[in-house]
Order: sequence, then C-alpha cells, then structure tokens
Amino acid sequence: MQRQRLLILESYPTFWMGLFLFSGFFLNLGGFPLFDVDEGAFSEATREMLESGNWSATYLNGEPRYDKPIFTYWMQALASLTFGHSEWALRLHSAIAALLWAFAIYKFTRELCDKASATFAVLIFSTTFWITLIGKAATADSIFNLFICLTLLDIYRYSVSKQPLIVLRVWFWMSLGLLTKGPVAILIPVLVSLPFYLSIGQWHLWRQAAFTLSGWALMLATVSPWLYFVWQDQGLGFFEGFILDHNLNRFSNTREGHGGVWYYYLVAIPVLTLPYTGLLLAMMRRGRKLSLDPLDRFMVLWFSVVFVLVSLSETQLPHYVLYGFTPLIILMARHRGANSQQLWLLPAQFALYALVVTLVLLVHFADLTFNNPYEMAIYQSAQKYIDISFVLALICSVAITLLISMSKAATIEKLVLSGLVQTLFVSLFFIPLIADLQQKPVKEAAIYAKSNGLQVEAFKIDTPSFSFYAEQITPTSTSLDPGSVVLTRIDKLNELNETTGDLRYETLFEAQGVLLIKLIH
Repeated sequence: MQRQRLLILESYPTFWMGLFLFSGFFLNLGGFPLFDVDEGAFSEATREMLESGNWSATYLNGEPRYDKPIFTYWMQALASLTFGHSEWALRLHSAIAALLWAFAIYKFTRELCDKASATFAVLIFSTTFWITLIGKAATADSIFNLFICLTLLDIYRYSVSKQPLIVLRVWFWMSLGLLTKGPVAILIPVLVSLPFYLSIGQWHLWRQAAFTLSGWALMLATVSPWLYFVWQDQGLGFFEGFILDHNLNRFSNTREGHGGVWYYYLVAIPVLTLPYTGLLLAMMRRGRKLSLDPLDRFMVLWFSVVFVLVSLSETQLPHYVLYGFTPLIILMARHRGANSQQLWLLPAQFALYALVVTLVLLVHFADLTFNNPYEMAIYQSAQKYIDISFVLALICSVAITLLISMSKAATIEKLVLSGLVQTLFVSLFFIPLIADLQQKPVKEAAIYAKSNGLQVEAFKIDTPSFSFYAEQITPTSTSLDPGSVVLTRIDKLNELNETTGDLRYETLFEAQGVLLIKLIH
C-alpha cells in the first residue's frame, strides 16, 4: 500500500479500537424500547422463565416457544437477575458477544496477517451498519455469530497448525452454537470446511477431526443435559416444532411473510455493509486472485457458502447473511491497500444519510395520504418526532463526514472515521426515532395497563414487548365479552366490531394508532 498520512494506526490504536467498540455496541444500549417482534419475544420469554423458575424450556404468553434453543434466554436471565428487567440488561448479552466477536477477529487477523490489518478489521467491524444493529439487539444473532466465527476461525487454524486441542475447541464452539440456534451451527462449518480441506489436500485431516470420538463426546456432554430437560418439560413438541417447523420449513417455505427472491441478498448486502460498500466491491473485484491464497480462499468460500445457503432459503431476512460477514471484514481489512487511492470508495459514506434525508423530506414536505389508518397515524407522529434536534444532528453528521472526506487521511481511515460518525448518528438519533414511532406507544400502553391493574387480551396485534412491560401474560383473544380490556390497533377496529357484534367500547389509551379499549354493552 502506498504510504499515506495515517491518523489512527500511529496514534494509540488500542484507544481507537476501544472507542469504536464502545460506540458500536454499548452506547445508548438501553436508550430505546424493545422492538417487536423478535426483541419483545425473547425478552418476554425470558421474563416468564424467571417468573416460573423453569430454566429448561421457554414459553411466550403462556404457550410453548419453539423458535430457538435455550442459550440466549439463559444469558438474558442472568443479566436480568444481576441488573434488573431493563432494555440495557436484556441487550447486554449481544453487546458482550459482539465485543468477543471483535476480539476473535482481531486475534486471528493479527496471528495470520499483521497488527495493522487486525486493527482495521476491528474498526470496520464495529462501524458496519448491520453488525452494530445486531450487536445491540435482544436476540440470539450476536451470540450465534460469535460461535460461528470462533468455529470457522479455529477450523482454518487447524489446517495450519494441526494441533488436536483446536479440534476440541471447534466441537465446543459448535455445541454452544447448537444451544443457541440449532443445526445450522454444524451445517455451515461442514459446508465450508469440507471443500476447503479437499482443495488443500487435507481430506484425511478433515475426516480425522470430523469423526473424532472425543469431539462427539464433548458435544453430547454439552448439549444432552438440556435436551433431556426440555424433553421432560415439553415432550416431543419442542423437537417437532423447532426441527421441523423452525428449521426445515423455514428453509423450504416462506415463514411469517419473510419471503424473497434469489437476488434478495445482492440488493441487501450493499445496504447492510454501509459505509464500506465501495471497499467491499473493490475487494470482490480481486475474486480470482483471492482464490490463490489459502487464507483468502477460505474466507471467500465461507462467505459464498452462507450467501448461497440463505439465498436458496424460502424465508429470507437481512440478519441471515450476517453469518458470512466475518470473512468479509477480514478480507476488507487485509486488502485495504489495493484500492487506497480510489475516491469512488467514498460515496457510500453518504448513502444512509441520503435515505434519511429522503425520509425527512417525505414527512415534512410531501402531502401523503394512507388508506390504512394505522400507517396514517405513524406518518403524522413522524412529523412530531422528526424535529429540529434530529435535523441538526443529521446536518452535523453529514458535515463532519464531508470534512473527513476532504482531509488528507488515507482512504481507509476516511472510511472508518466516517463509519464512526454514522454509528453515532444511528445509535443516538435514528434508531431511537424508529423506536419512538413503532414501539413507544406499545410500551406506554403496557405501563398504563400495569399501573391500573388491567388484565389485557390482544386482538390482531403481535407485540410481545407489551407483555414484558406490563409484566403479565397477554393472551390472544378468542372470545371477547363485556368488561374485556383489549390491546389492538386502529386499523383492526372494523374486524373487532364484526367479532363483538353489538358491543361498544371505551377507549382507555390511544397513541399512534395503538389502542387499549374496554368493551361495554
């Protein structure tokens, strides 16, 4: 790489990495309500686990929850017992997992590449748009990505060092991955490692590691106790619901409206990797050259397997492709100098801001009308929340990014510093704005119900965070009688009227299209 003036590597890299990691994963961690459905579902299931004292199986609103294995709920429960039932505590496991994930990347890259590449890998990692979102989410994804990362990095280490202890580590990481998200913790490592070991003439080494009795024994010892206890609690229901429904059916059928097309991730990845989209595209241009080096080949194979696997799935969500982001981070850091003078790498710094500016203009200057009354309520509320402080924060972020782009720093440092600015804007302003629009009324309705001692039923609304904040099980209504207190949305009132017939209702709480109503004659 041509020598350029460096701002970070020559000035306390440990300090900069700490600042970036704190900003990416701990800043404002509890500063906004839980998002539905996923954050709310995990957190409410954890609350019910603690309330019941049953640490073997999970339940959501009193019904068995087969969505994920147990490990994430255990981590949330431990944090809640230590720090209380707060958004901060319920997201803490993800932030810590992201920190360990970053450390694993740093250690591996420093061992196999160099210290500078390892430092930039951490800086890129902690300011990549989608990674910073997942690293603050009260879900299983940050922990699972940590275990996938540890598994595959050790798989490559074993091909180099051939140390038996590394094989046991691989089996242990896969076991924890099984407890976090299920069979995909084994599927991805197998699909990546087998062709790689064949390509380097180490089939015998792969076979030896794959069929080692000590590895299988370690996995059984790690996973079997929980499998026994969940079977004792839920019988075959968990295995049928999780393996068949949430794994095989999720891959072969569209689940929860999250369908897609084969090019879904081709469109998603440039957004998910902001502001490093240009750097990623520049690195991908080296595709043929990357296949010549074993480390690069392994990273390309890792990403490719994940990309093909999630693209073939009938259920597609942005965070699925995150399983393949670790190799992208390492490759971008390792080959950061190949296009160091290319100014076309920089426009992606402004892409997110362009989307936000479009949102501001639509909200304040477009005369939009929605047929759906709930969507109209959200739109009208956005006019209140997108205020002068938000606009000033947006302007300042764009201005600082522009100044960074005009500086004499190296291109890679312009990117990571711009990434830091983007991360601060997203964490302190953008995500809280979205949370205020989508989740604040749900939280306020739950607090109202709790403070007034109301037992609530839900009608045509899926917001498990309500149950968490109200500290009560909120069943989905099957029959509504006079005196029932119902949580619903303004666009569901016609269906409610059809269900209840001649019953009228009294509005107890209303905000942004979310309603608490009491049915009366």
